Amino acid sequence: MKKLTAITVAFLVSALVSKVATAQQEVKGDRTNVPTITVFVQNDRVKVYEGRFKPGDKSAAMSNRPARVEFAITDGQMRNYYPDGKTEEVTWKAGDVKWSEPATYQQENIGQTEFKIRVVQLK
Repeated sequence: MKKLTAITVAFLVSALVSKVATAQQEVKGDRTNVPTITVFVQNDRVKVYEGRFKPGDKSAAMSNRPARVEFAITDGQMRNYYPDGKTEEVTWKAGDVKWSEPATYQQENIGQTEFKIRVVQLK
């Protein structure tokens, strides 16, 4: 429980200081439309970042994504593609907070608007 509380605090602090973003990088993918990632905090224990997916943006395939807490900044409709061919559609409402176990998949914004999400990723 202490680990989750520390992560929650780190997430809230990062949200408050989001105007002081340290780095912005474009995720390389197999398409020209890729999300923009802004990293707020990164160390040997945690990575806190924001992903911005425009309609049609598709992430690079992510292998063994660590456990994480995800917080939707805006509404969004995403599709996850798994290595076994399975797909999953995920609907987000602004303010939704979800816990995600480690996984391997690729994401695509299948909605009509930009989707913004903040992520606290454990290392």
